[in-house]
Amino acid sequence: MDDTPTLPRLQQSLRRLQYLVAALATLLLVLAGMTGWLLLQRNAPLHADSISTQRLQVLDDHGVVRVQIGQDADDDRRSRSAGLLIFDRSGVERGGLSTFEDGSAALALDAPLGMGDARWRDRAGLRVDADGSAQLLLTDNLTRGVVRLHSKGTGGGGMDTFRWDMSNGTLHTRTLTYDGDERSQRAFDL
Repeated sequence: MDDTPTLPRLQQSLRRLQYLVAALATLLLVLAGMTGWLLLQRNAPLHADSISTQRLQVLDDHGVVRVQIGQDADDDRRSRSAGLLIFDRSGVERGGLSTFEDGSAALALDAPLGMGDARWRDRAGLRVDADGSAQLLLTDNLTRGVVRLHSKGTGGGGMDTFRWDMSNGTLHTRTLTYDGDERSQRAFDL
């Protein structure tokens, strides 16, 4: 028996090979076109009508989180919050804007790490409580209030200045309102 291919069998094999080469060439052209299109799109701005996520983080060129939007951990704060936090170049929180589960909202700016007590770095804070009262408080590096502007939800308000008498554990407050000047004092724990 002769295993030598006949001319018709060789022609059939050649046609199959030609179809395979044509299919591979077409696939290669499609892949090259898609690759070119993707390369052109890598610098195109991303547009989405809606994005749903638990937390969004913006990183700088070094991979450090600089902005975070989300809900905080269920920790020991006065009320759980959701909002926007900002961080410095070393990744340390420097402030934020939040709404709290107790109905209040706050904007806080923090001192750099190493300036005063690391646990209490808020230096400028704006808060609006659930009853509509509001305050703007400035503190020093010793975490003591220096001046506060405040309004009451029921009306009225004023400006407080503080003097901390550390030797006696007394906080002296001077309140200026439209109607006058009031002074008060209260003890605080050292």
